[in-house]
Amino acid sequence: MQCILEISLKKINSNWKKINKHSNFKASAVVKANAYGFGLEEVATGLNKSGCNFFYVAQIEEAIKLRNRLKSDKIKIGVLEGMIHHPEEYKKNNLIPVINNLNQLNNLINYKKLYPKIRSILHIDTGMNRLGLDSNELDHILKNISYISSLNFEFILTHFSNSNNRDDNFNYIQYEKILKINSYFKNKKISLSNTGGILLDKKFILDQTRPGIGIYGYDANGKNITLNNKNLNFPAKLKVPILQIRYGKKGDKVSYGRTETLDRDSKLATIGIGYADGILRILKKNISLMINGKSCRIIGSITMDSLIVDITDVDSKNLNVGSYLELINEELLIQWNKSGLGISIYELFTLISNRVIRKYV
Repeated sequence: MQCILEISLKKINSNWKKINKHSNFKASAVVKANAYGFGLEEVATGLNKSGCNFFYVAQIEEAIKLRNRLKSDKIKIGVLEGMIHHPEEYKKNNLIPVINNLNQLNNLINYKKLYPKIRSILHIDTGMNRLGLDSNELDHILKNISYISSLNFEFILTHFSNSNNRDDNFNYIQYEKILKINSYFKNKKISLSNTGGILLDKKFILDQTRPGIGIYGYDANGKNITLNNKNLNFPAKLKVPILQIRYGKKGDKVSYGRTETLDRDSKLATIGIGYADGILRILKKNISLMINGKSCRIIGSITMDSLIVDITDVDSKNLNVGSYLELINEELLIQWNKSGLGISIYELFTLISNRVIRKYV
C-alpha cells in the first residue's frame, strides 16, 4: 500500500495571497525542487490562478516542464542555476536565465546582438558566496558599465545569507550594498527578499519578493508564519497505512539488530513508510504518530519501507490492516518543532519521495 500526501491547493493559494499582500503585491513564487515536494505543476497552476505570474525554479529541466504547463507569455519563469545552456534554449522555451558570472554575461551580450528580445536577470552576490557575480567580476562591470547598457534586465537579483536571523546585522549590510550597486545600473528593479527577508522588514520588499518555504506556512526555522495576527496554514497531511498488527511479549527484541527490547507486553503496528519514502532514520528520536489522541513512539529502527509503533495504550478498535494514520500534519509539525527535528523543514518536505502519492484536495 502506498502512502498519500494529501495537499490543499486552497491553503497554498491562501498563504501566497497573504504573503503577496504583505509584499505590496510584488510576490513571485519559488517552486524549485518539485515545489518543495508538493508538486511543481499543480502548485504553480494553482498559484497562477491566484494571481502569481512570475515563478523561479533551480534548473532548466524544471523550467521547461513548467513552461509546457503554463504557456502564456504573461507568465515569466526564471532559472536560478544560471545560463549554463546555449542562450537559444532559453529563448526557444520562453525562459529567463539568471546571469551568474561574467562568462554568462558575455554570452548573453553576444547572443542579444542577434536576438535582442531575450530576457534575463542579473545576479549579484552580496555575501552568500554561492551563485552570482563575485566582487572582481562586479568591479570589471562597473568600470565598463556602458558595456552592458543595452541589456534591459528584468531584475537585479541578490540573496540574503541569513534572513532567518532577524538579529544579524549582515542583512542590512546586504540591503545597503545592493542599493548602492543598483545605482550604477540606473536603478533597475531589485529582487532581494526570500521568505525570511519578507518577514524581516517591509523595506526589504523592494520590487519583487521570492517566497518559497513560506508558501507552505512556515519559515526557515520551522516556525509557523504569522501575518497581520493570523497564522498561515500548513497545507498537507502525510497519511501512512498499517501493514500489520501484532503482539510482542515483555523481553522480546524488535527490528534490525535486535536493538530494542520490549519492557512490557505490547501491541505493535507496522506502518508502511520508511527512509525510501523520505522518513530518515535520524528522525526516530523526534517524531511520533498521534493515534486516537495518544502519542505513539517508534520501536526499533526506521527501515527502508516500514517502521513499527507501540499502540498498546491506544483504543485500537477502529485500527485494522489498511487503516491510514497521519504521520505529518499541522499539529505534529508544531510539536516536532518544539522538540527539534534534527533536519530542516526544507529537508523534511523535499525528502518525501515520488513513491508517495500526491493527492490534491
